[in-house]
Amino acid sequence: MPQIRLATTEDAEAIARIYNQAVLRSTATFDEEPKTTEDRREWLAHHGANRPVLVAVEDGVVVGWGSLSDYSDRRAYAGTAEISTYIDEQCVGRGLGSALSTALIRLAPSLDIHVILSRICTENSASLAMAARLGFNEVGVMHRVGYKFDRWLDVALLELQV
Repeated sequence: MPQIRLATTEDAEAIARIYNQAVLRSTATFDEEPKTTEDRREWLAHHGANRPVLVAVEDGVVVGWGSLSDYSDRRAYAGTAEISTYIDEQCVGRGLGSALSTALIRLAPSLDIHVILSRICTENSASLAMAARLGFNEVGVMHRVGYKFDRWLDVALLELQV
């Protein structure tokens, strides 16, 4: 199993590399423009201790990352976070996404997070299955809310009470 630890600014390049794989080749994110290392440094700085970013490291190399992000800037949503995980495309299918997600879920109560949301493109069956294994429940589907790779995409909204 990989080492899972808090991300540092030194991880920004690897985080950008892994995220950009998804940007350019998948519907795991609806971003269409690759992110720079500097952008990821700023993004990491914005996250802070209450909304952590974790990395999975194997043999000294970052092979995946996950984060808890604010769901909304409205104060009433302070106890709700959105989870994201991205795995290097060469390492998919080895349980890294589950390991990162589990680590984030375990941190949530200590961060005063009581609900974790996940938005997953409905064509991403592996991520939907992982979320179900982790205890997430589907609360709805938003139809045709994203457009990428010349097609409209649906997004499932899932929640986990922690």
